[in-house]
Amino acid sequence: MDGKLIATVEDIAESYGSEMLARARRILMSDSDAEDAVQETLLTILSAPHMLGGIDRLSAWLVTLVKRRSIDIIRRESVRKRKEMENDIDDIESVPNPGEILDRDEAAAIISSVLRKLPEKYREPFVRNAVEGMTFEAMSKETGIPMGTLMARKKKAQDKIRAALIKRGFAM
Repeated sequence: MDGKLIATVEDIAESYGSEMLARARRILMSDSDAEDAVQETLLTILSAPHMLGGIDRLSAWLVTLVKRRSIDIIRRESVRKRKEMENDIDDIESVPNPGEILDRDEAAAIISSVLRKLPEKYREPFVRNAVEGMTFEAMSKETGIPMGTLMARKKKAQDKIRAALIKRGFAM
């Protein structure tokens, strides 16, 4: 960067910074956003020094630039907010309705009730596999019960649970 250009930008900031900041504040109604708009304006001048050539009314030109940067900030913020709202709507759509929550709670209560009533030999393979994620092979090694027997016992527990849910009106 040219030392003269940096001095020019510093001079502009010193001479016109408060006017630019005031204009940005009126548009953006936020001190931090206004400061961002002024900084972006000064960076624009730094990145394109040829823009300074042939300007008759520097003050008016700078205010116009800062106004455009302010509008850009508003647009970016608007796009960001719109995307957030779309994400919020997606999140709302994925929230179950109260009926679904009640159905889940009722189903969980039915499953819990059936499991409590099941003999240990049926409940244990179901809980350890379906709830805890233990493999039948690991259960078989731990208990000495053949894998096929454990699988059949889990299936019997599932059948009892399914029958209880169907009896209470849950579609399976």
